[in-house]
Amino acid sequence: MKVGRYLELVRELPVESWRDLTHGRPFLIIAPHPDDETLGTGGLIALACRESQNPSLVLVTDGTGSHPGSRSHPPERLGAIRRAELGEATRILGLASQSVHYLGLPDTAVPTRGPNFERATNAISDLVQQNGAETVFVTWTFDPHCDHQAAALIAERVRDRHPGIRLMSYPIWGWHLPPADEVAAPQPRGVRVDISSVMAVKHRAIAAHVSQMTDLIADTPEGFRFTETTLAPFLGPFEYFIEVPS
Repeated sequence: MKVGRYLELVRELPVESWRDLTHGRPFLIIAPHPDDETLGTGGLIALACRESQNPSLVLVTDGTGSHPGSRSHPPERLGAIRRAELGEATRILGLASQSVHYLGLPDTAVPTRGPNFERATNAISDLVQQNGAETVFVTWTFDPHCDHQAAALIAERVRDRHPGIRLMSYPIWGWHLPPADEVAAPQPRGVRVDISSVMAVKHRAIAAHVSQMTDLIADTPEGFRFTETTLAPFLGPFEYFIEVPS
């Protein structure tokens, strides 16, 4: 199926409330980098927290690969900044700090197999067990970023260990795939959640990721910054969740 058609179908998914999507039960979100959690699921988090349902959030990396070669913000400093931004964003969304968990894997090098892959799987599997999560959210397997794809593989392995959980994906960079490309996926099934009542909260949380949204770090030509175009898919009144087939 062409990407353009696939994403058109995603935008037309039926509308459900966050409670219908999660059955009002505990859920867990896997974010490859600080900001993915807010961009893809910020409204879902805010809606749940508004009703005293604290989801669990797993941050896979600290995002130190966003500004390679910066002398003003070497990886250690950048990692500290991005963790602080995550803390502020999740505070705005209403998420308790103790609900945020860190795997500490290297940015742009999240494994798809081997000991570190198994350790990540074990850590998330333990959280699912401890928190009774019945739904897990992770980045879309066709997102054109290696860490997003690796996180999706880890989530699928976690589901293999907990067959009762529902696995849902949220696109990030997939929204910007060329429409004429092919995507090897069945017709999407899933839901869109109306986040209009918390959209302003989500926008504030997005803005809290200052290193990604502004020219805070300007001394590297390869440094990442969101533009009006790349940010546009995450500013609307819906969030989109695609069911990951077994």
